Amino acid sequence: MSDGGKSLGAEKSVSYALYLHLRELCRPKRRLMRIASTKLALTNELIQLQQRRQWETAFDLELDTEASCQLNRALDRERLYRDRLRSNMQRQLAKQQQSKRKYLQDMGKM
Repeated sequence: MSDGGKSLGAEKSVSYALYLHLRELCRPKRRLMRIASTKLALTNELIQLQQRRQWETAFDLELDTEASCQLNRALDRERLYRDRLRSNMQRQLAKQQQSKRKYLQDMGKM
């Protein structure tokens, strides 16, 4: 019974992350980094939920090896997507900081 509570809490967390992401998408002036961060949070929540489900079904004899392999591949794809998103966000932040430094240097020259 306690597992059901954990799963329900995880699903609520995913629902809330989805709500935040959709709310950010509906803003009239979209902030791309905020959208990316809500997408990253949502992806992390989904990965954690999938890992919990995978752990719960690890000893399920009715689940065949092919299905288990498919679940593993899907989880690997989600992790790869998360890592790419994170690196793109870091690259974008570095560009913004560099642009800000250049602007401040140019302002100091005037």
